Amino acid sequence: MGKKHFICTHTWLNEDAKKQGTEFTSNMTEQEFFDSVKTDKAETLAHWMGKEDFFFCHWYADSADDIMDALDKGGYHELMITMPSEMQRFVTADNIKDQKLINPEE
Repeated sequence: MGKKHFICTHTWLNEDAKKQGTEFTSNMTEQEFFDSVKTDKAETLAHWMGKEDFFFCHWYADSADDIMDALDKGGYHELMITMPSEMQRFVTADNIKDQKLINPEE
């Protein structure tokens, strides 16, 4: 069927998990971070984190379950709650195709 685009909304389980997760990732390079959650069926393409309770990742994966498996592989699953949402429409200014937008309701 092929990979699809997902946006994952994440939040830490608690303050201890937040401290553990941010300390763990702060010692990684960007490449090490992306490699830590990459599998044959799921990979993170972008990651956004600020000081708020929620942070976000753009995934390219076969399924939401494959994202959860990749997070488990990286040791993140026990630190946070994740809500994967498949995005039928994915456009980016880096790759404009001058095509009509996909209607996600169809």
